[in-house]
Amino acid sequence: MEEGVDALSVERLARKLGVTKGSFYWHYEGRPALLQAALARWEHLATEEVIARLEELPTPQERLQRLLAVTFDPAPAGRLEVAIAAAAANPLIQPVVARVSRRRIDYLVSLYRALGVSAREARAWALQAYSTYVGLLHLTITSPETLRSPRERADYVKHLAKVLMPE
Repeated sequence: MEEGVDALSVERLARKLGVTKGSFYWHYEGRPALLQAALARWEHLATEEVIARLEELPTPQERLQRLLAVTFDPAPAGRLEVAIAAAAANPLIQPVVARVSRRRIDYLVSLYRALGVSAREARAWALQAYSTYVGLLHLTITSPETLRSPRERADYVKHLAKVLMPE
């Protein structure tokens, strides 16, 4: 998360955790297996668990509002999303990112449908919301100074919540 996916190595992680490389290899065959396990955990926590928590809210409008607030939050989870997005061309990462994107878009479609939007329009709204999210990730990677302060980012997130919520 701090240095990007390419910085992930068994040796560095073992040293940071205070364990030997040998004990690390007891759990993972190598870096690809470690990366796959980390991606599976990210997929579960950042998609499936988020959706499960959202589904506890009583209305689709509340779910969508909460999702937008969580999605555009620059918290540590957001930095992980940035690190994964920056490495999305990696052949180990790309299929997972594609699967996560499909799942997230499908969930957005279901939220917009529950708000009474037609199937075709719900897909358009969902793609707009998700591409806005991906675009913000891209800005965070390529131009982190674009949203210069926490206040400016908060104002922008409020704006997005209005723009991405059908009347």
